Amino acid sequence: MEKKKRARGLAAQKAAKKSKIEQEPDTSNAQTVMLEQIVEEGDEIGEVVALYMSAMVKCETDDIAGALPLFRGTINESDRILRNWDAEKQEQQTRPPPKFYFAYGSALYELGRLSQDEDFEPYLDAAEERLADGLERFDELEKEEDKKENMAYAQKIRVALAKIWIAKAASQVQESTSSVPDLATKALDTLDKVLAEKENELDTNDLVEIGAIVQSHGELYGDLEKQSKFREWAEKVLLRVVKDEPENVRALTELGLGQLSLANFWLDAADKEEEEEEEEEEKEESTTISQEEKNAQDALLKSQEYFEQVLNLSSKTNKVLPRMHADLAEVLINLSNLVSDEGEQQKLYQQAAEHIQNAKSVAQSKELEYELPEGLQLFLEEWSSSQ
Repeated sequence: MEKKKRARGLAAQKAAKKSKIEQEPDTSNAQTVMLEQIVEEGDEIGEVVALYMSAMVKCETDDIAGALPLFRGTINESDRILRNWDAEKQEQQTRPPPKFYFAYGSALYELGRLSQDEDFEPYLDAAEERLADGLERFDELEKEEDKKENMAYAQKIRVALAKIWIAKAASQVQESTSSVPDLATKALDTLDKVLAEKENELDTNDLVEIGAIVQSHGELYGDLEKQSKFREWAEKVLLRVVKDEPENVRALTELGLGQLSLANFWLDAADKEEEEEEEEEEKEESTTISQEEKNAQDALLKSQEYFEQVLNLSSKTNKVLPRMHADLAEVLINLSNLVSDEGEQQKLYQQAAEHIQNAKSVAQSKELEYELPEGLQLFLEEWSSSQ
């Protein structure tokens, strides 16, 4: 079989995470879904928070089509509550509690992040405004017991604001410049303060999410030193989760993606080095790998270990998702292109093809809206035609 090009997967992976939505779901019955939290009858704010949390659960299982109407429902209900609140309680000069603004602002952020063909910036601005209102509301609380009761949501709001700042900073990152945007630095400083708070520690889901977001931001930088600032921060947080919960699939997945991203950085560097050498003079094909390729290989082996753990753990609970097979397939393809022995290379290709087929089978059997990354689809077609 002719040697294949690497299946560059970072862009494709992110595209896969934002699953393609063929048709906009109807949001008129958003509140008729089964909520993930028990809410007392008549507790409108509790329902909004539960609606948002239900949407986040959908996201965790890659059910983006199911999450979108719930995020829209959260926003629509929040708008309605706020309008009625302003009309009914102006004389009392009170505002909804911090948890309301947390759900409202976070839903705006998530909807903007997941909506295709729409400008993210207006969503970010609206989300930031609502979350800032939530912190102001927290600061207005006078009773110590009220402060204590709402402290956890105040921390969640600070984390949500940091996510928004990182998203805004992404548009300011340029590979040609060495500077880190002030908003990104502000976000990390805020997260460090939140993580240092021992009495109101973040839950595991929050830790994994911020680790993933910071890690993804680091991938935007062309300079390894700048990347490392964010990669190492994220890895520290994710390893903290795995230390407490060795079988946390989400944390293990993000650790694997981090190593895969690092491998792709080194593979790109190896390609550039190879192109420069070819321009200087023609050289005989080498059977050894360069230092950049060795660095990539080391990262890929770590990534493979994480992804295999993810698949093994998920298989035990029947919670395997298509992307788990796709992630491992990409690692195997990249590893195969660093192997000089043709027999070993073919073996890795075969394993990769099997995982791609498994990704498609899982999506079909679980009726999930999943789009296989283009690079993996092309690899599978080429592999199948050569057999």
